[in-house]
Amino acid sequence: MEIALSTLLDRLPDLRLAVPAEQVPFNPIAGFQVITELPVTW
Repeated sequence: MEIALSTLLDRLPDLRLAVPAEQVPFNPIAGFQVITELPVTW
């Protein structure tokens, strides 16, 4: 995941969240916070 995100950010340097970070939906699964949707813009 680290390599994929690093490559994505290298290729799309203007990539950013489309909503405030507090509004990114999380779903607690087995003790982990899983992002269910990640709205971005570039």
